[in-house]
Amino acid sequence: MKNRARRRQQVEMLIGILGFFTVMAFIAAAAGIVRGEAGVTESLVLAGCAVLLGLAVAVWRRVR
Repeated sequence: MKNRARRRQQVEMLIGILGFFTVMAFIAAAAGIVRGEAGVTESLVLAGCAVLLGLAVAVWRRVR
């Protein structure tokens, strides 16, 4: 039982970190769009962060 609770806490911490970086990537991508710059790199980073966040949430749901 302790192992499951520990794993859940680790995944929750990962979700928090990924959530923070996803928000920062979103802000960077939005700022690039507003300035009229081609934001391919920012958009790819945002997409990568969103995918990783989604995978972490899926793992979190399985650990429950």
